Amino acid sequence: MNKWEVFSGILSNNASFNPDFYNWNRVKIRYCDGASFSGDAKFYNGTSLLYFRGQRIWQAIILDLLPKGLGNAKKAMLSGCSAGGLATFLHCDNFTSYLPKNASVKCLSDAGFFLDERDIALNHTMRSFYEDLITLQV
Repeated sequence: MNKWEVFSGILSNNASFNPDFYNWNRVKIRYCDGASFSGDAKFYNGTSLLYFRGQRIWQAIILDLLPKGLGNAKKAMLSGCSAGGLATFLHCDNFTSYLPKNASVKCLSDAGFFLDERDIALNHTMRSFYEDLITLQV
């Protein structure tokens, strides 16, 4: 992993490209748990005991960031794309609860909404995927 991340678009630090948010602090949380930081379970697969602790990872990251300045934020935005966008939906209220009551908080999900529609074979693929995910991790 790179020590420094290059941010672009709405996260860019270039004022001409991103006049609203260019001077905000940014933190990239690497996706690591397979369930948008929502799991908290153990699962025995017949050989190994697997731990799914995304919810605990999420909380540990936020608790680590609070004394580093997040706890005094006047404005904050939680954002992510794809599975990170889903994490944004899932954690927006929790994220807000850690911040000062007068903080302005926005949550922006980029492509994190997965429709429960039939696929080309008329199967509910996304529904099946999420049912399996919930069974495994929650």
